Amino acid sequence: MDLSPRRLLLPLICLLIPVTGFSDEVFMKNGDRLTGTVKTTRDKKLILKTSYSGEIGIALADIQRVVTDKPVSVTLDDESKLTGILSSPDGAGMRIAADVDQEAQTVSMANIAAIAIPEIPGVKIKGSSNVGLDMNRGNTDQDTYHGDAESIFRWPDDRVTLGGSGDLEKSNGKKTKQQATLGGKYDRFLSKQWYLYSGLGFEHDKFADLTLRTTVSAGSGYQIYETDRTNLSIEAGPAYIWEDYDKSEDDDYAAAHWGLRFDHYLVEAWKLQAFHKHTLDWSLEDSSAYLFKSATGLRFPILDRLQATLQVNFDRNNSPAAGAKKDDYEYLLTGGYTW
Repeated sequence: MDLSPRRLLLPLICLLIPVTGFSDEVFMKNGDRLTGTVKTTRDKKLILKTSYSGEIGIALADIQRVVTDKPVSVTLDDESKLTGILSSPDGAGMRIAADVDQEAQTVSMANIAAIAIPEIPGVKIKGSSNVGLDMNRGNTDQDTYHGDAESIFRWPDDRVTLGGSGDLEKSNGKKTKQQATLGGKYDRFLSKQWYLYSGLGFEHDKFADLTLRTTVSAGSGYQIYETDRTNLSIEAGPAYIWEDYDKSEDDDYAAAHWGLRFDHYLVEAWKLQAFHKHTLDWSLEDSSAYLFKSATGLRFPILDRLQATLQVNFDRNNSPAAGAKKDDYEYLLTGGYTW
């Protein structure tokens, strides 16, 4: 038997071709065939996500049949619904079945009003981690390091957000900046948009004399938008803050908390995303004391899940420790990974 590399390679290639090339298929009445991922139907059009043109809309009236490699939810013109994989075993009509052991039902494109990806309850995880480094040598030796990470775990009725960041700067061998944050928040959805939240956060800033600030908060929020393209939420409630300083007098006080979080793909096909988030904690014991923190920027892809971020952070402590400034700006260009 000839076991030369060429004879072994050919069957491997034949096995790989259907695996790497398989996707949803849309067969047109004019004989054309389009491949991609079926997303949904909108305005009597089938939305197909392709690798060559992003998302495209195809008139349902021009489609002969659709074949999928995953379950879809099909709504017929009599408002009945079927869920399963669309197939075309004879290369002509369409059949749908929830699993291989179920008897397939015949469906016609003429009777299909909508196609969508069914919602499957379970956790959805998304997030990113980013790093930045700036090194200067010459008249001034300065090194600046930045890192941040965030993960969001989303269930049908629950959401957990965990994140943190750190900054370190050295100039001529001496530290000129040392900051760190760590926090988490739990959201419990009472409806599709209303939720209750509780949060815990820690912050350290050596050169603002802040050894540790601990913030506990709770309240109610409203998810205005939550889609693949746009997310917008607002929330408000009470908070309590403990501040431990190195030299100044420690403090603790009750506060009113406000938060906003927004992100939106400006160009969805390019994954160019704008984002903004901020929090405001206003002391209930001293009307002149408040903490405002914000992050605003753009994320754009580099390769696959690698991304670059251009970001501006602005923090204001209206009642800082003695010798510390009220305003703190940070301009960042980082690279990172998304999931």
